[in-house]
Amino acid sequence: MLEICVLALAGLFASIILKKDKPEYATLIIILVSFFIAIRVLGVLGKAVEELKNWESILGGNATYISLLLKLIGITYICDFAANLCKDSGYSALSSHIELFGKIAIMVAGFPIIRIMIDMLEGIMR
Repeated sequence: MLEICVLALAGLFASIILKKDKPEYATLIIILVSFFIAIRVLGVLGKAVEELKNWESILGGNATYISLLLKLIGITYICDFAANLCKDSGYSALSSHIELFGKIAIMVAGFPIIRIMIDMLEGIMR
């Protein structure tokens, strides 16, 4: 955790120093630091995925819910990461489009759960 904060602050300070003379380098530094942090986050998420796979026994071996949960988390993080990079680079319109895509992708990915709920309600009403 501490190394990520130090990396982020070092990138921020380097970016601030370079922003006056070479703004393109400042943006490049922020993007590189963001990718390094994202790679580190993927390592941590790998541990979370392993833990969620252990939950399969609790859910009766039904991996559908776990895979859907992981898919939704992945969509959220990737879209948030890309949208924030676009905002930081000054492309807020592109950032808004990425956020909209993420919301729609999450909605579409959640359709199987909605279908299961409808089937359950039909079963209760009969």
